[in-house]
Amino acid sequence: MWELKFDDMGRKRVVKTYTDTSAKGDRTPIEGWRYFVHISLVSIKVEEETDHIGRTSEIYIEMGSRLRSKRTPDHGEIEIDRNEVFKPSDGLSLYSEFIEKKDGGSIEVPFRVYDKDLGKDDKLIDVKLTIKLGQGKEYESFGGNGVKAKLAISANRTRF
Repeated sequence: MWELKFDDMGRKRVVKTYTDTSAKGDRTPIEGWRYFVHISLVSIKVEEETDHIGRTSEIYIEMGSRLRSKRTPDHGEIEIDRNEVFKPSDGLSLYSEFIEKKDGGSIEVPFRVYDKDLGKDDKLIDVKLTIKLGQGKEYESFGGNGVKAKLAISANRTRF
């Protein structure tokens, strides 16, 4: 909104003014039963050398079922030395999905960590995550075969 004002010398100025159009305490209730499930990687650490040749471990992660799975990273691997911690700066998004369930409840999402080798890849961690719909952000850590992974899991209700 523009407004015309005069200063002390009688000169005209055009000034942009802002008005607050929101009502105090007005909150739109969340309708429906939609949830936004988000899983991100906080850190991953290799405690024991999993590669037999003695090189760095080439690790990749798979989330989700066979029909709807996601590999992270899409191409290549995360190279980690022994006793090295890989911490993404803002959390690496592994899985996200909108779910619509009337009764709430929970869902299961498979989480797998692989070590890339010549021939066949070694499965280091294979866990089914049980996520309660409506929960806030929670942290869970998993370990196995010399690898530890920490995940941030949330399943918040949303209106979108």
